[in-house]
Amino acid sequence: MKPIQSAIIAAAALIGSASAQTATTVPVGYVTKPLAPNKYTLVSVTMQNPAVASGVIDAESAAPNAVTDTEVNFTTLLTAGATYILELPDGQVQEITSWSGSVLTTPDDITAFITPSTTTYKLRKASTVTDIFGANNKFGLLSDGDEDPYNNDLIYIPNAENSFDTVYYFDNEETTGWFDVAGDPADDRVIAYGDGIFVQRQNQGASIDFVISGELKTKPTNGTLFSGYNFLGAVSPVGLTLANSGLEDSLTIATNEAEAADTADYVEQQLEDGTYRTAYYFNDGETVGWFDLDGETADDLVLDTGYLINNRGVPKQVSLAVPAAYLNY
Repeated sequence: MKPIQSAIIAAAALIGSASAQTATTVPVGYVTKPLAPNKYTLVSVTMQNPAVASGVIDAESAAPNAVTDTEVNFTTLLTAGATYILELPDGQVQEITSWSGSVLTTPDDITAFITPSTTTYKLRKASTVTDIFGANNKFGLLSDGDEDPYNNDLIYIPNAENSFDTVYYFDNEETTGWFDVAGDPADDRVIAYGDGIFVQRQNQGASIDFVISGELKTKPTNGTLFSGYNFLGAVSPVGLTLANSGLEDSLTIATNEAEAADTADYVEQQLEDGTYRTAYYFNDGETVGWFDLDGETADDLVLDTGYLINNRGVPKQVSLAVPAAYLNY
């Protein structure tokens, strides 16, 4: 299997977002990940869409949860029915599906992270199945026109129930498009850049390339871990390792050998051969760092696509850093 290839270009660009007033240097580029046949490959959206709005939050509230930017009319700016990602400087993200005038409705109470008239934000359109995989199946995933969706290549997208929505491309000349296995249209199914998704290819042909392009995310990403397995996206296409991820500050670590197997949270990264390397953070006051299950150091384990966290405890907040070089932009 070919390794991940990426090209990140620091391109000077004037951001055409609603409240932007100055030109900024935006790192842009693309990432290529091979999808091998007869295999489940874990990938993620490691580049993000440009901001459609940015500025300063003038007011915030809880119950109802909302934020306000009086300089923007979101009703006229945003597309009805679409999902947007609100990002705060500290890495907090919210999926936005409702707005009116200058007010965005947030799913959570984020007032603790906002200082009115000071805290800035960016708002980006969330990617959909069509945005990533193309309206006409641009990567060439298997679509044999069979009524049984499981005879096609499949995409597994994490959902709010900590399960998966299963999507495939259907083409029998009369009907074409992306559908879920229940037969409902899935062209607009959201794939958030914080999620890891599986692509299952059938036993046919050679590897095909999954390509993501867009802007480099230059801020940390904060979110909530379910109890059990969480399928996540690295959001940093190059340069992110366990050592600089900052995950040890959020996860349950092991402080002695007995705890490592039973209580420490595990991070699992898929390797090129399709297997996984599992690591946990250890600190007994003398030995400190990331280790795999063979006891070998795992500080250098690269998180450059989708990965898993096995949260052994109750739901918890987690923060994923970006490499220090990203913060220069």
